[in-house]
Amino acid sequence: MQTSTPTRPPRRRPLTPDTVLGLVLVVLSAVFLAATLGLSAEAAAWPRGVLLALAALGAAIAVRGRRAPAQPAPPAGGTDTAPSSEPDADAVAAAAEARDPEGAGDGDWRPAVLRRPAIALGIIVAYVALLEVAGFLAATGLYLLAHLWFNGVRDWRVFAGVAVGVVAFIHFLFAYELSVPLPAGMLFE
Repeated sequence: MQTSTPTRPPRRRPLTPDTVLGLVLVVLSAVFLAATLGLSAEAAAWPRGVLLALAALGAAIAVRGRRAPAQPAPPAGGTDTAPSSEPDADAVAAAAEARDPEGAGDGDWRPAVLRRPAIALGIIVAYVALLEVAGFLAATGLYLLAHLWFNGVRDWRVFAGVAVGVVAFIHFLFAYELSVPLPAGMLFE
C-alpha cells in the first residue's frame, strides 16, 4: 500500500509595508483624480498629471514590495546546538541585508521601523491642516522647516535659504508670472 504525503498549499507571503504604501498611494491618487473631474481641462491638467505620476510610482512601490525576497522561516526546532546542513541564522540575515539593505521587502511592521514614515506623514498632515489657517506661503515655509529639521538639517543658513528661497520662488511664479492668487489663510485675510 502506497501512502501519499499531503501537499501543502503554497504559503502566502505577508504584505510588506512597501506593498501597503504603494496600494494606498494608488487608491489616494484615484480618489483625488475623481475629484478633478469637475474642473476645467486647463485647471485639471497639472493635478491630473501629478496624480497619474503618483499612481504609477505607487504601483511600482507595491510591485517592488511583492517581489521582494521572502524572509526565511525560523527554525522549527528548539535551541538545538548540533551542527546542521542549514545555514546559520546570522549568515542568512547578513545575506538578506546585503540583497536588501533598506529592508524594504522584509515585511517588518515593528514600530521602530515605521516611526520615520509616520512622522513624515504627520508633518504632511499638519501642513495640510495649516494651509487654511496660515495660508499657502506661511504653511509651506513651516512645512519646509519641519522637514529639514526632521531630516537632520541643523544649519540656519540652509533653513533660511531653502524656506525663504522656495516660498519666494513660488510667490513670484504664481502671483506675478501666472497671476494666480495663492490662498492667504484666515490669519492673513
